[in-house]
Amino acid sequence: MKILHILEDYSSASGGIRTVVKSLNEKLNRNDEIKSYVISAAIDENEKVYKKIDTCRPWLYSSDWIKTIKTVVKEEDINVIHIHGVWMFPQYIAAKFAIKQGIPFILTPHGMYEPWLWSKGRIKKVLYFKIFTQPFFKKASIIHAITDNERKNLKKLFPKTKIGLIPNLIDVVDYYSSDSKIDKYILFVGRIDKKKGIDILIKSFARLKYNNLKLKIAGKYNDYKNELDKLTVDLDISNKVEFLGLIKGKVKEEVYKNAFVFVAPSHSEVIGMVNLEAAIYGTPVITTFQTGLNTKWNENGGMLINPNEEELFES
Repeated sequence: MKILHILEDYSSASGGIRTVVKSLNEKLNRNDEIKSYVISAAIDENEKVYKKIDTCRPWLYSSDWIKTIKTVVKEEDINVIHIHGVWMFPQYIAAKFAIKQGIPFILTPHGMYEPWLWSKGRIKKVLYFKIFTQPFFKKASIIHAITDNERKNLKKLFPKTKIGLIPNLIDVVDYYSSDSKIDKYILFVGRIDKKKGIDILIKSFARLKYNNLKLKIAGKYNDYKNELDKLTVDLDISNKVEFLGLIKGKVKEEVYKNAFVFVAPSHSEVIGMVNLEAAIYGTPVITTFQTGLNTKWNENGGMLINPNEEELFES
């Protein structure tokens, strides 16, 4: 079997989707009977995938998408197309192509249809969904849900399409460390984005009375970081908040291991992969009910709250 993965961003900065697709691609290629290929618009330097589409246009539009997909399908004799994400041109054109060519395709929305995200730019999203993507996505061989809540939400949008439930994979080998925590800091790792509730974390942290405790925020810098910088200044805690930028590899591993607690007060995630990573490193995790974790998380070394300042502070 030969599988082609289509996604808009395969770079380290993209967060959880890249983590999952990268692991999936690598594991599939370890099977002698399966070959897996990736096409994306953003790829880290030296990353070994099939093809990068060079485009920075709105909607990630480029005629190279269809040309490249056609070429890969023909040259590699692709049997299945796996589409990751839902809102950009690559996913739209890949589904349209698969239907036209009679190639089975899988759609994994990765939480992009979750309720909180519909509330942002709702009119545009509803129109785009109804006019452009629903007519094609509903013809998927299967739509992949990562959690049971996502499965229920997807069933409302695609009542006649088969919805399969498979949790995200995560490799636990070589992760866990029993080393004692040597530093005193609260940690956040992820995209610097309003959806992640970082402002809630900063405001709650500012109310703490522990002088030796610091807050470390890891994620690729963008314009929203400027707002967060200003917030730390306004709250007079800029000397206690450290932005680490994008961290990877051993650096990321050590930051996870040494954190006093990991906090991810996100407004919406299909499944918060960073929460699982932190837990694997033996770090306690405070996150939200909206990150897709089973409610038993509260009984297993972690804590679930709603994404607001009061609940986070009290936790």
